[in-house]
Amino acid sequence: MPLEFDRIPWRISNDDVMGGLSSSRLEAQASGMLFEGELSRENDGGFASALGALAQPLRGFGAIRLTVSGDGRRYQLRLRELRDGRSLAWRAFFTTGEEPAQVTLTPADFEPVLRGEAVVGTAPLEETDIHYLGFMLTGSEPGAFRLQVHDMEIMPRRSLGSTRLVIGASRGIGLALAAAQLSDPDTQTLVATHRPGSSLDELSALGERWPGKLRLLPLDVTDAGSFDRLAAVAGEFEHGFDLAIHAAGILHEGDLRPEKSLAQCEPHNLARLFEVNSIGPLLTARALLPAQARKKQFIFAAISAMVGSIGDNRLGGWYGYRASKAALNQFMRTLANECRLSHPQATIVALHPGTTDTELSRPFQRNIEPDRLYTAEQTASRMLGVLGALEPADSGRFFNWNGAEIPW
Repeated sequence: MPLEFDRIPWRISNDDVMGGLSSSRLEAQASGMLFEGELSRENDGGFASALGALAQPLRGFGAIRLTVSGDGRRYQLRLRELRDGRSLAWRAFFTTGEEPAQVTLTPADFEPVLRGEAVVGTAPLEETDIHYLGFMLTGSEPGAFRLQVHDMEIMPRRSLGSTRLVIGASRGIGLALAAAQLSDPDTQTLVATHRPGSSLDELSALGERWPGKLRLLPLDVTDAGSFDRLAAVAGEFEHGFDLAIHAAGILHEGDLRPEKSLAQCEPHNLARLFEVNSIGPLLTARALLPAQARKKQFIFAAISAMVGSIGDNRLGGWYGYRASKAALNQFMRTLANECRLSHPQATIVALHPGTTDTELSRPFQRNIEPDRLYTAEQTASRMLGVLGALEPADSGRFFNWNGAEIPW
C-alpha cells in the first residue's frame, strides 16, 4: 500500500513545546514529502518531529519500505497508537545520504519507547493498532537539517511458505533463523542442517519446543556426499522448498585469521575460505534446484557480507574473506540469470546481515558501536522481513539487512 503523503493531515511538534528553539516544516506531495528545518539545543531543546494521522489503522504489517535522501543524519520513523506525545511510540532508525536509497523496516526494527526511553513488557507491535506515523530528529548536531522521503509503501505480511531450509543452523545466525521460522505458524517443516560432530543441544531444544516441525540433517558443505543426501531430502517435497537460506560460512578457524596484509595470505587458507563461503552455497543450490518446480515461486538466499562488495572496499585487508564473499555474490548473480529461464518465479539473492554478536564476529567487535552490534535474533527477524518483501523481479541483487541494495 503506497502512502499518499498529501492526503495525510500532518502536525509539526518541536522542542518549543518545552521552551526549545528548534523549528521545522513539512511539505507533502502525492508520493513523498520534504521535512526540513533548524535543530537547536538551546534551552535544553534538541528535537523536531512531524506526525500524521493514517486514514485506516495499521496492524500486522510485513515491512515498511521507503526511499530517502538527505543530509547524512540519523532519523526516526515513529508509529503511534495515540497522538499524545506522552503515550507509547514505536521507533526505528534510518540514515540518509545524498543519493536516494531504499530502506526496508520490519516490525523487528521498531522498539517501544516512552518519552524517548525504551520500555519492556508492552504488547507486540504486530498486535497494536497504529493510527499515527511520523518522523523525528533528535540527539543530533545543531544546525539545518533536511529529510526527503521520495516514496513509502506499507508491505503486507507475506507468507514465506510452509517448507523451509536453513544450511548451517546449529549456531549463530543460522540457529536464530531456525528458531524464528519454527515460531512462524506458516512453517510446517523446517530442515535444519548442521556440521557433523557439532553440538545439537540448542537445535534439539527447538525440536522439543516445536514437535513435528523440525528435521535435522548433517551436512558438510565441502563433502560431495552431503549434497547427494540434501538433494534426496529436497526431492521428498512435492515442489521443493519455499525458502532456503544458506547461513554456513567461516571468517576464522584454527590458524586461519583475516589477513591484514598481502604477506599474510596463505594458499591453503584462501582455498578453505572459497571452499566454504563461495563454492558451498553454489553446490547447495545445485543440489536443490532439480526438485524445484519450474513455475514455483521460491527464494534462495545466501548470507554474504558488506566486505564482499568491490564497490564498497575502501579499507583493504581481509583478502580471503572479502574475495570469497565477492565470489559468492558473483555466483548468486549468475545463478539468478540462469533461473530467469529455468525457474522464472525464483528469487535468488545475497544478504548482508549486519554485524551480529556471534562467534564469527566476536574477535573483531572492539570498534563496533553498541547500537550497531545486533543480536542473532534481531538479525534473523530483520533478514526474514527483507526476504518477505522480495519479488522475483528482485532476483540477482545484493541486499543489506535494512533492505537497501548494496553495490557489487
